[in-house]
Amino acid sequence: MEEKDYINDIDNERADTACARLSEKSRSLIISLFEKGFILVNNKPVKKSAKLKAGDKIHITFPDEELPDLTPQYIPFDIILDKENYAVINKPAGLTVHPAPGNYDNTLVNALLYTFIIEDKDNDFRPGIVHRLDKDTSGLMIIAKNTEYRMKLSELFLNRNITKKYMAICQGIPAFLEKRIEAPIGRDKYNRQKMAVRDDGKMALSHFKVIEKYKGAFLAEVTIFTGRTHQIRVHAASMGHALIGDSLYGGKELYGFKRQALHSAFLEFREPYTDELISISLQLPEDMVSLQRNLKQEC
Repeated sequence: MEEKDYINDIDNERADTACARLSEKSRSLIISLFEKGFILVNNKPVKKSAKLKAGDKIHITFPDEELPDLTPQYIPFDIILDKENYAVINKPAGLTVHPAPGNYDNTLVNALLYTFIIEDKDNDFRPGIVHRLDKDTSGLMIIAKNTEYRMKLSELFLNRNITKKYMAICQGIPAFLEKRIEAPIGRDKYNRQKMAVRDDGKMALSHFKVIEKYKGAFLAEVTIFTGRTHQIRVHAASMGHALIGDSLYGGKELYGFKRQALHSAFLEFREPYTDELISISLQLPEDMVSLQRNLKQEC
């Protein structure tokens, strides 16, 4: 079990909301911990609906998570590059990358275990996963087939020795052709499903380049130099140009396009050990091509 202490910093906030926000855990998990008596406020159990004061001391005991028995499942995806120690794949939109408590199947990890032989020790929840894409983001991902290569590939991301470019369809009319955004990102204080630009967040750097303009929207190539959660979505929204379909950050649904219009389109890195330069690009998926076609017809 893991025990953590927090100091509440907002007056008159519900106990379960405050605990989820401070711990950055799901509200459903926090509610279950209240029900089990694993949360104390000022050394006393309280109801999840209790209103807390700024300065209240919160103590949470997190029980050990049960490891999932991951089941290989046939879920189709395109393999772009298949090497002995790693692969590059095209993740479909709508597919969650890895299991989480309460959701142990129908993920990319289940699909990878069906398709590849992955020997990734000490990575029980995420075998083969080097980096991730949001559920509704499509495109290129690197998959490691063994522990050694996962660690080597992870170093590329950690040291920013990999080029990552995305294609995004944003709403609005841009007042720029290119724009560099350096704005720190942290968890939203009031909605833990969201991230936000925050002074106390982690440094995040993105570069937007307008590729094509439509009536009230534009296609942008976005290069990211850091890998913060929802980075492109947050930075786009902070400019007033939320991604089409991204309802979480204020994006509007157009022509029935209901996911964020974001696609991982380009990766470039040097392969560990051989130093071979690997450059891979991927065209837009059909749903984004259809959206683009409809936007062009408005012009």
